[in-house]
Amino acid sequence: MAKKDLSANEVSFFNLTQARWVAGVLSMLIAVVGKESLLGLLLRQTRFEIDSLIEDEDPSAAVQRAARYKFN
Repeated sequence: MAKKDLSANEVSFFNLTQARWVAGVLSMLIAVVGKESLLGLLLRQTRFEIDSLIEDEDPSAAVQRAARYKFN
């Protein structure tokens, strides 16, 4: 099967599967070091940023419907 040539607009920013995996690993590390520690704070912020990228790349249907009313 030939690969489809994707334009620059269609190429994904990152791999969603790996991003979800990283978010899970960050959650595990947060549980180990504690949410209230300085390292926990940094890990939570990193996880939040990755979660927002995941939502931007692949939003659920409910999020897509709610986004219609974001600027109303």
